[in-house]
Amino acid sequence: MTKLFADGAPKVWTIPPGANFLKALAETLAAGKDLAANADALADDLIYIPNRRSARALALALFEAAGGTPILMPDIRPLGDLETDEPPPGAESALADLPPAVSPAARLGRLSVLVKAFYDAQGRSIPPASALAAAKELARLLDQAALSGEVDWSKLESLVKDRQLAAHWQQSLDFLEIITTQWPEDLERNVQMDPYARRLAAAEATAETWLATPPKGDIIIAGSTGADPSGRVLMKAAMQLPRSLIVLPGLDRDVEPRAWNRIEQSANHPQFTIARTLRTLGLAPHEVATWPDIKSDTMADARRALVHEALAPAADTSGWLERLDTLSGTRDRADFARDGFSGMTMIEANDESDEAWCAALLLRETLETEKKTAALVTPDAGLARRVSALLKQWHVDVAPSGGVPLLQTAAGSLAALVMDWVADPTHPVAMLAVLKHAQVDFEHDLASFERFFLRGARRWTDWDTLDAHIESMAGDEENARRSGLKFRHADAALRLTSDLRSRFEAAGLADTEAPLAGLAFLEAVSELMGSLGATPLPWAGPDGAKLSSAMRDFADVTLSMEAAAPEIWTELFKAYCATELVREEGADHPRLNIWGPLEARLQTADHLILAGLNEGVWPAQPPADAFLPRAFRAEIGLNDPDERIGLSAHDFAQLASAPNVTLLSAKRRDDAPAISSRWLWRLNTLARGALGEAGAAKALGPAPDRDPRIWLNALRHPRPLENFTAEPRPTPPVEFRPKRLSVTRIETLQRDPYGIYAQYILGLTKLDTLDMAVDARPRGTAIHAALEKFEEDGVEKSADSLVTMLEAELRAAGEAEEIILGAVASRRKTAEEYIAWRKERLHLLAGRPHTEIKGAHDFPLGGETFKLTATADRVEKHQDGTLAILDFKSGAPPGEGEVRTGLNPQMPLQAIIAAEGGFAEKGVKAASVSALTYVRFGTQFAVRNIGDHVRKDMPEKPIEEIIAETREGFLKLIGKFADPDHPYVSMPRPKWAKYGSDYARLARRDEWASEDGDD
Repeated sequence: MTKLFADGAPKVWTIPPGANFLKALAETLAAGKDLAANADALADDLIYIPNRRSARALALALFEAAGGTPILMPDIRPLGDLETDEPPPGAESALADLPPAVSPAARLGRLSVLVKAFYDAQGRSIPPASALAAAKELARLLDQAALSGEVDWSKLESLVKDRQLAAHWQQSLDFLEIITTQWPEDLERNVQMDPYARRLAAAEATAETWLATPPKGDIIIAGSTGADPSGRVLMKAAMQLPRSLIVLPGLDRDVEPRAWNRIEQSANHPQFTIARTLRTLGLAPHEVATWPDIKSDTMADARRALVHEALAPAADTSGWLERLDTLSGTRDRADFARDGFSGMTMIEANDESDEAWCAALLLRETLETEKKTAALVTPDAGLARRVSALLKQWHVDVAPSGGVPLLQTAAGSLAALVMDWVADPTHPVAMLAVLKHAQVDFEHDLASFERFFLRGARRWTDWDTLDAHIESMAGDEENARRSGLKFRHADAALRLTSDLRSRFEAAGLADTEAPLAGLAFLEAVSELMGSLGATPLPWAGPDGAKLSSAMRDFADVTLSMEAAAPEIWTELFKAYCATELVREEGADHPRLNIWGPLEARLQTADHLILAGLNEGVWPAQPPADAFLPRAFRAEIGLNDPDERIGLSAHDFAQLASAPNVTLLSAKRRDDAPAISSRWLWRLNTLARGALGEAGAAKALGPAPDRDPRIWLNALRHPRPLENFTAEPRPTPPVEFRPKRLSVTRIETLQRDPYGIYAQYILGLTKLDTLDMAVDARPRGTAIHAALEKFEEDGVEKSADSLVTMLEAELRAAGEAEEIILGAVASRRKTAEEYIAWRKERLHLLAGRPHTEIKGAHDFPLGGETFKLTATADRVEKHQDGTLAILDFKSGAPPGEGEVRTGLNPQMPLQAIIAAEGGFAEKGVKAASVSALTYVRFGTQFAVRNIGDHVRKDMPEKPIEEIIAETREGFLKLIGKFADPDHPYVSMPRPKWAKYGSDYARLARRDEWASEDGDD
């Protein structure tokens, strides 16, 4: 057993990629100190580890290494790293007499004020959201400066002048005075420090304390690459202590000195950060020892060599084949490559959806083997959440370790919805989104309120007009008869709106347009949420706690800002919370995990699945610097942005060296072609060079029985069942079939019989949408109402009068004012043409025309009768004793061919009812019909009589023939559906169903309809 702390023993070690880092660390420490027999052997030791998750995992590994016996744990502290949000260790901060750190939220708020002041001084205004975005960029630059070490901002001015750059660079320089001059003054005035600057100062103070008074126990810094300067400060101090260890992750000890020099200049290389750390410690790679008890394995060594070679600096890639020969030594190059790629599988999915499925299937397949573990590792948070959701279909709950966005949690989404609602309290969508939220306990009859009063076009703007709308709907007898609305529903709705109004007033939101201070807005939203929430929600649980914390922090952001309208604060809050994540509550799955690269550091599983391996995802491109070109960054001492790519490459190298690893990428992402990660290309190139095209495909491709793409295809295209179809063909008993239909529903019976079945037999009726845009139906209803009123006695028969009536009805229907005003000219022209046409035919009329007249007629059907009903837009009695029926259309009327073939029988069927005396109760006695006329009254005016000559192949046809043919077709149609064996099928000829079907999804047409739509 190697004595780690013996005189002359190395102080710096490395655990190679692919090894179980924490297990190897824990087992050697436990064995070296006989932890199983001495429970307190590590009690005085201090171990630094990169993050909290790793710290918890190390504690478990030490417990297992001690044989599962109780032990006194060492002090395990998260060190923090370049890409983590870990705060500086509390003990280190306590050692230094330092001012407190400014909170990130307060920093953002104060920087936002400085940004706004900068633009105000230039006479330019900037929206609050833009000021906050600029403040975030400045905060990011401050953090980069702190993590880079010594940055000399004073060089900027001379750089701009010396290079005679464009004027906008001078403007950037002026803007950066916010962080080079104004922000330091602000911190000094408030006796505070920037967070990362304080972290470095705390580390320096700790290092001085160590050197002055060496700690009693051992100091171990494990798993850190030294990306953070505070970590390098502690490492350098630890090197001078009598009992200390530094354990680096995945150092490539076999790099040639010449290549190592190039690595030190290549920020995107996986060894770059470690190279800088070794330079700080004054060591060369070969002076770092390999951790004791790491067993040599031919395949593992070959894998590490191939991965390191694939990630070599670009200047070294030209000699890959020669390097392969060197690495393989006396072995055959192909045998060496096959050993190295054994256990590595590459899979390219069609898109990110298929990629998520592949990952989910691989994780699910793991559970088929007892005790086997697997982990998905991806930087794509959306992909991780999608995989987690897919696993739930097999009742497997694996929460992504990175968490879910705050605003996608129950508490966070409620806060966002309430904020949206505050901007417009009577907006139907915003209101119902809140009141139907899972965390809201609302005792009123919300279902009836929604159904009877909120659906359809919005005809109100505030609480008073909403109440008036409720009373109007309740007083409309026809609407009440058709919908089932009762006065008790209206009374309940008025109580509901009164309750909501009082809650808004109690929260201080009586006037939602008045500007509010940020804190007042948050307090009002919290009060409203509390009054609606089912106690103790929405503040209970991890999401509630995170929301509470986020709102407190955002209050700090707003302290220095001016009062603003609620929608401004809502926009800012959502932007602030965009990166806030919540870890889902519940125990981790015992065998499966979903990690981000940060969480995966130092951890492993029996099967690692690395997903999202596309350029722009893994590795992600460093964000563009909003203020400084790269050349400036280097000259003033800022780190190269490509260092993040290097850290990602190091993560990939560590994970890809695992014995059993699957590498997933996608051909398309976000509906655009995607490029596989550069690391996959290089591994593929190495494989092809050593094994040839076919050999590389065999070595890296999945076996046919292990390919999740094949499993996915089998799931999506199961073997068809014999004698089965998903097409519904219901044949209800005759007694349940409708014995009464309107003329418009007869058209539906032809085009979509299943729609009649669903509406009249199943009793399913489509509801209007919320905040429905005024389309052809309500617009047509408004036009009909105006034309009906226009015919009343005492109404001036002028274009001005008609236009006024039309606009009033359109407003009542909910038409937007800008649309009404935008069509003034075309509407007046239509009105003038209509009045002229109306005047020309007054001599034909024998009395006042009947408008919106209802009629019906019974037809014998077997031993029963079938009632056909209609509502005619207008019925005129002419001087010759005949009738004319007019149908007004706001758009294009049905084609002549549709009417003559019976596809649109509405008008001829109305003629049959009229001829049979079906309108007699309304004063229209039975008479023959001499004209069926479509009147187009919308953006244009046109008149067409059914039976007129249309084109060469459709000459004039007597109206009597069309009516007779329609009668024959109608009787045949209802006769068919009187047969108990005749099915109600869904759109038997979809090309006839020009309006589609409200019941297509109920009929599951996508599952059985052919590509051309026919069954």
